[in-house]
Amino acid sequence: MRVGIVGSGRLGSPLGRLLAVAGHDVFFSDADPARAAAAAARAADGHARGGSPIEAMRFGEVVIMAVGWEAFPAVVAELGVALAGKIVVDPSNPIGERDGAAVVVAVPDGLTSPQYQQHVLGAEVRLVRTFNTKYPNELLELGTVGQRGGARADMPYWGDDDGAKKAVVPLIEDAGFTAIDGGGLSESL
Repeated sequence: MRVGIVGSGRLGSPLGRLLAVAGHDVFFSDADPARAAAAAARAADGHARGGSPIEAMRFGEVVIMAVGWEAFPAVVAELGVALAGKIVVDPSNPIGERDGAAVVVAVPDGLTSPQYQQHVLGAEVRLVRTFNTKYPNELLELGTVGQRGGARADMPYWGDDDGAKKAVVPLIEDAGFTAIDGGGLSESL
């Protein structure tokens, strides 16, 4: 599958690496082109490349928005209506940074985090929430163990679009995890 990753930092780089090792074609992107190129270079032989967020979004059958929760609305605005109809994976949690420390960010309107992200994306985007329950270093370590035949960690996923959820399950499994259906976006962590 062609996977576009928007954000090649702490989460996007290891997740893309797991998917590239599994044989998916991965397109890393970042506001910093050098970071996207470095992430692509660390990934599997020829299954990864780097470029701009717009290129990653156009490339991907599935687009992973591996950006900070507070940056999400600005990145979505940059990508525009071209996201309509796309399957988008949201691995973000409502955590920001204040004075160098991680802080929980209040989600507006009593929504769950992915319900709010769905609102930001628009109803035409097919959102699936997953890859948000492990720290980035754990994600790579646990995924690698699972890919090599060891014990697989559970990876829950949530979404309101059954077709989008079915399309994302193979990515979760190929990344070395056991996919666990958590229900709809309103039930998400």
